[in-house]
Amino acid sequence: MSEIMKLQPSEAYQKINEGAVFIDIIDEEGFSVVAYDGVESSQVTLLQLLEKIQWLDKSMAYITGGYDENSGFKAANLLHHQGFENVAYVAGGVQAWFQDGFPVKYNVNGGCGTGSCDTGSCSTGVEEEDSFGGCGGCSCGH
Repeated sequence: MSEIMKLQPSEAYQKINEGAVFIDIIDEEGFSVVAYDGVESSQVTLLQLLEKIQWLDKSMAYITGGYDENSGFKAANLLHHQGFENVAYVAGGVQAWFQDGFPVKYNVNGGCGTGSCDTGSCSTGVEEEDSFGGCGGCSCGH
C-alpha cells in the first residue's frame, strides 16, 4: 500500500503543474481568509470532500492543502483511507506556500466567495460538473 507524501510547496507546485489535482481545504463554515493562488484548485470543507469522494478518479494524483498543515494532512489521510494511492499534502499549509514566494489570494470579507469581478466572471478553472461545490474565489478578492 502506498503512503501519504508530505510535499514542500515547491514540490507541490511542480506536481500540480504536471497534472495533480489540488484540493484546498477550508474550515467547516466554508470560510477562507487566505487561499492558494497561481494553481487550479477547488476549495471544499472536509465534509464536502467526503460527500464528493465517490466521484473522484482514483487513478489521479491528489494534493491537498489548507490554512495549516494539519487540515491538508487530514484530507490526504481521508483520500488515502478511501483507497486513493497517489495522495500528498502541502507541508506547512498556505502559510508555507506564501513564505516560499508562491501567490495567495485574500478574501476581504473573510468568507467564501465566488462571483464576478468588475471586469467579468471569476474563473476557478474547474468545470461546473467537475466542481466540488465549494468555494473557488478569485484573485480580485471575490
